[in-house]
Amino acid sequence: MATDSGYLPRLQSREAFVDHLEGYTEPTVAELRDGRLTRKLLKTYMLETARHDHATPALTALFPPHVQLHRLDDTLYRVEDATHEGRVVGLLESLEERHPVFYTTLAADDSNKWVRQVVDRNPWLDRLWLSSPILFELWKYVQRTTPAHRYVRLGFEHEAWYETASDLGDTDAAEVDGEEPADDEAAQGFVERRRSKVALTERLGVLQEKLPHFLTLYDPMHSLVQLQIPSGSRGGHLLYHDGHATNRSDSFVEHRAAVAQVLGLYRRITEHSEDQLWVDTTEVGEDGFTVKGAPVTIQFRQPLSEATFNRFVDLGLERRTSRFRIGGYVTRRGPTKVHVAAIDRHLWQPFLLEVTSKQLVAVLPRGTCGNTIHRLVTNVQRLLDPSVDVWLGNERYETAVENSMLAAA
Repeated sequence: MATDSGYLPRLQSREAFVDHLEGYTEPTVAELRDGRLTRKLLKTYMLETARHDHATPALTALFPPHVQLHRLDDTLYRVEDATHEGRVVGLLESLEERHPVFYTTLAADDSNKWVRQVVDRNPWLDRLWLSSPILFELWKYVQRTTPAHRYVRLGFEHEAWYETASDLGDTDAAEVDGEEPADDEAAQGFVERRRSKVALTERLGVLQEKLPHFLTLYDPMHSLVQLQIPSGSRGGHLLYHDGHATNRSDSFVEHRAAVAQVLGLYRRITEHSEDQLWVDTTEVGEDGFTVKGAPVTIQFRQPLSEATFNRFVDLGLERRTSRFRIGGYVTRRGPTKVHVAAIDRHLWQPFLLEVTSKQLVAVLPRGTCGNTIHRLVTNVQRLLDPSVDVWLGNERYETAVENSMLAAA
């Protein structure tokens, strides 16, 4: 059995691990006898590598030397970490060709730290970024497939982290190791900013009736960051905006199937975006060429103030620790306009980015991971403007997500 610290046993086959995890949330005889009935949860981290035609190292070579992957079958690996005394920190499964999945029973603080240290600093890996349009599309799926009496959980969050109307000496505040800004007032220099965090756990029928009205009243509720997909029995599968999922159901097999469904939708919308946006040239005879591709445009509902714009450029685009995971060279073109010769720290792919007080426009050369788009949209909605309009060329991003879901039917 797993230890109290959350490490997995050193089992030797997929079947043995599935059997272990299938009953993981149920209390053992010893726990029932001792009255220790704390809820045990499996955490899942959905990851991104690259499209199949991108030259990517083998999965076993993507991780730092202290992380060892021991193959159990064609797609499943036992993950051991020398910094954890060689113990089993989780399992890694290649559910989709470009989307490995890390399962762990470590405590949430420990598993989040492990992913930050191993994944967020690795150019070959990125998290899945489940943008609000993707989560809202999954919410539509929940409405179609779930009885009205079942409880559903939705979470909304927006913090105007780049807003500067009441800034008082907080210019040194920054994110650390890709974490969100600290919540305590001391870390933020006693600065008051707009912050909205709403969690709803309610019967599906009630949410179907009330939520559309809420969305028209309060724009931070356009930034959907959590969705629990109900399971077949009790509980469900809680999805987060950064590709993290928690199994709150009784079944690991059902949880794995729910994760596979999310990955399928994500791969389809990502590859559709790449097909639409990648800029490439084709030679036409000896005297010319044609250009294929289109920009991605993220339009703000209200223009940013000059101070907020400058703070966003400084902390969001120029800081190494930014959640946007973008680097490069910023060239000022005016008070509220910059051009960025950008580098996406996932795959170190260059792209062009124009930022003004009204919008972001990105031009992605062939080979740039479509995950860049989802990461931009997710973090702009959470930290800058919750009610953006996003276009993939002349196609609305929401329409592309909807069509990607329909393609699975």
